[in-house]
Parts: sequence; structure tokens; C-alpha cells
Amino acid sequence: MLYLLVPNFIFRKKLNKILSQPLDKEMISRVNYYFKQKSAIELTKNAKNINEIFINQLTKNKQNSHFFDFYNLVRFFQSNYRFDYIYNSPNYIGSNIAKRKSLFPIFVKSRPIIDNENSLLLKINQVKLFHFINDKLDFKSKKNVAVWRGDSKNNSKRSFFIEKYIHCEKFDIGQTNGDKNSPLYKDFLPINEQLKNKFIFCLEGKCISTNLFWAMSSNSICVMPKPNYESWFMEGKLKGDYHFIEVDDNFSNAEEKINFYINNPEKCLHIISNAHKFVNQFKDEKKEQLIQLVILNRYLKLSGQNNE
Repeated sequence: MLYLLVPNFIFRKKLNKILSQPLDKEMISRVNYYFKQKSAIELTKNAKNINEIFINQLTKNKQNSHFFDFYNLVRFFQSNYRFDYIYNSPNYIGSNIAKRKSLFPIFVKSRPIIDNENSLLLKINQVKLFHFINDKLDFKSKKNVAVWRGDSKNNSKRSFFIEKYIHCEKFDIGQTNGDKNSPLYKDFLPINEQLKNKFIFCLEGKCISTNLFWAMSSNSICVMPKPNYESWFMEGKLKGDYHFIEVDDNFSNAEEKINFYINNPEKCLHIISNAHKFVNQFKDEKKEQLIQLVILNRYLKLSGQNNE
């Protein structure tokens, strides 16, 4: 919010200097991953410039954290430039719209992993999602338990999973919403308590799994089916049994996989190391900003707004 007090021309004065920085191979790869458009982009009638984006936020949109992240990027560019972005709808709730295949290029927080060429990713909702931690517990000192807490109503897979494994001895799982007298209900468990367990289930909700970010930065192991949706975190690049323990979509082998890794701690340490390496690429804030500004600049050129 403090950034709103800084005049936009200050941001615009910094743009050329930032964009003049060289991109390494990893950064170029990420730009191409987030932004797959190569042909000319035709803006829709709903595309908005920075002033319209601000007004839209005041009158319609309730996704405040999404707005701040997007607004503080587009203000690096001229005020007449226009952008199609998913947050311009007063009916935008969670990530339901992001689940659909877009018919035109549009900026989003998350998208399906397949058939997503028109969904252009930016690092949106950073405060909630990009929460990395410094886990002081080593893996071997943790309990041989797989833990999960969350809202089971926003994805049928979550409720199915809880109903199937609520009585499993090695699983400490439960829904934190709904009837407290339900056998599926368990009290909220803070992150520091979850980290006492070796395994953390990361289950997709409305779209992505929001605990995946801190779980992969910890000394516990993320356990999940192959993801269907992705964000700036590039979930589509995660490899099963390399960055996380992959279980079947119906969780039929979940208990078997947990038992296997309990008995193979060295394999667990290898997965944790790979997960940490993956997470590290998102920790350099200057690189993160540069990649996003390169993406926006490419968008403006393909939409015919910036010919420089």
C-alpha cells in the first residue's frame, strides 16, 4: 500500500534501466514458460489502462492483494497502455475463472497446466502464496506422520481424501470448516505444528495448493497427486518422487507410498534437497521483478502498444 504514495513517473524512470539487465538461461526459460504467446495480440473491449485498473479496484474488485501486485507492475509503463487481466470482473471469486480455457490472452494468477497458451502468468497474490520458511527441524527428528488441514468444501478431491483416510493411523488429517461435531473435523493446526511431521499433504483447492510453497521450503516432504493447475511457482515443472511424493489421483496408494518413504529416509532427503533447489529460484526479488517486466513489455509489443 505504501507504494501507492510513490508517483508513477518514478517507476517509469526506472524501467529502461531494469530492462537493460541481461537475463540468464534460467530466466529466459521462465519468461517463455509464463508467456507462451508469439503472434500478435488483439486486446478486448475490457482491457484497461492503469487509471481504469485503479478505479475498477475501488468500485468492483475485492481481490486487494491481487490488485496491488498487478498495479505495482503495470505502473512501470505508460499510463495509456491497456491490459486484459482476469481481475476486472466484479464477479471474480477465488480462481474459478482461471480454471477455464481462455479464448484470448489474459493475465492470471493461476491456470490449467495443459492447454494454457492464452493464460499469461504473473506473480500475483504474493503475500499469501509465496510464503517460504526456515525450518529448524531436521527431517529425521520429525514424526512418521502425514498431515493435512484445510477447507474440504472447495474441492471434492479433498473431501474424498479425508473420508477415505480419516482413520488411517499414520495420517493426521481433517477439515477445519463445517460442523465441529463431524468426525471429519479437526482443529486448525498452525504451520509450526505441521512441521513436526515428516510428510505434508498438498491438495489443490479452488485451483492450486496454497500450502505447497511453504511445504517445499521446509524439511518435510510434500505429498500430492500430479497437479492440474499452476501459478508463478510453475507447478507444471514439478516431478513426482523427485520434488514431491506423487500419489494416485484417487489416493489409492497414499498409505503405501508413505510407508515406503518412512523406510527409505535417504530417498526422502534427496527429495527435500531437490525441492529446496526448486524453491530457491523464486527468492531473488530483483530477478522476479525483471522477469515480470520483460513479460509485460513483450505483451505490449505483441499488442502493438509499444514499438520501442
